[in-house]
Amino acid sequence: MQRSLTSILIILPFLLHGQATWEQKASAPAGGRFWAAATGNSTHGFAGTGRPEFSALTPLADMYQYERATDTWTAIPDYPAGVREGMTGFTIGERIFFAFGSPFIQFSRTVYEYLPTTGTWVQHPDVPGIGFAFSHGFVIGDTYYIGPENGTNQVYAFNGTTNTWSTVAPFPGNDRRAQCAFSANGKGYLGMGAGVFSGVYGDWWEYDPIADAWTAVADIFPNSDQSTATAVGDVGFVFNVGGSGGGGKQLYRYNATADEWIQDALLPTDRIANGSLFSVGDKGYLVFGEKSLSGGNLPSNELWQFTPGTTGLAEEVDAFGLVAFGGADGVITVRSTRPMDALATVRLLDASGAVLSEINAHGPLNMRIGSDLPSGVYLVQVSSAVAAHTLRVALVR
Repeated sequence: MQRSLTSILIILPFLLHGQATWEQKASAPAGGRFWAAATGNSTHGFAGTGRPEFSALTPLADMYQYERATDTWTAIPDYPAGVREGMTGFTIGERIFFAFGSPFIQFSRTVYEYLPTTGTWVQHPDVPGIGFAFSHGFVIGDTYYIGPENGTNQVYAFNGTTNTWSTVAPFPGNDRRAQCAFSANGKGYLGMGAGVFSGVYGDWWEYDPIADAWTAVADIFPNSDQSTATAVGDVGFVFNVGGSGGGGKQLYRYNATADEWIQDALLPTDRIANGSLFSVGDKGYLVFGEKSLSGGNLPSNELWQFTPGTTGLAEEVDAFGLVAFGGADGVITVRSTRPMDALATVRLLDASGAVLSEINAHGPLNMRIGSDLPSGVYLVQVSSAVAAHTLRVALVR
């Protein structure tokens, strides 16, 4: 019996209806700044501190609360430990914490919790070791993880229930600062940043709290030490400002099932570096940073909200395990999560239907089928005697 060909159209999240959507919201009432800190819970965001400009010798200590329901900002009491830049914020349940940062060059060890119901700050035990600045961690359950510590790669864990610190498995990657971090599906993710003495990274690592172990996962490109990350629900997002053009204002999301970074919607304004991502409920937000204009970089107080796309992660890998994606370097890659049933032909076509390349393959697919391609819409056709598939990729450079 002859089996008929099936045609499956995969609409990947590069297409507009599957992408996140950006919307500008009320700017923070404070002046522009970068290297600020931010975090949020189910109803409110909290942000502040940072540096108003490179020439300013003293960072800021002011803090603000954002109410999502009314799109309004309110000043709250200043950070009680004093001025900070490179501070970090994190949320355990609905509880709001800010910690670490630099008052002037040096690291700090302080941890404070903000109590919105009383408008007061409560100090918690200092982190062990030498402290942190320009470092970001992640929360799993009731525990916040921060590292790697400069010089030791030690990672510390703060239990929000007992208000105590402990150590976990050291970070196995290179020592760094200005890294991004988020948690999703019970795992922590940390990556990117800059080496203490040299180098800018794009590597990412997954932390399993049950096994107390780190595992290398897919790199992100371009490398960056001016980017920021958050999770919305159980999906991690990175606003990557490495490179230029589209790569300078690109939102990525991480598909843990396929271990892939998925290119999402471009920020619809000028590049904003050294900003802060946070989430409030089911929305993500980018606040503060340095906005790149024709006259140079200017401190920003803008707030941008993104709503995750309607395409779910489970839809990104079809029933045959195929996924295609484009990179900011102009490369299109096609992969399968299981072997093909027969010899397959993989073709790359442009929007007019012209064949740009053709490769024959058997077994699990993991191949680049185009390089240094210009921005545009491309078709990836995978066909065999068993089935045929067409995947569309919108490449943005």
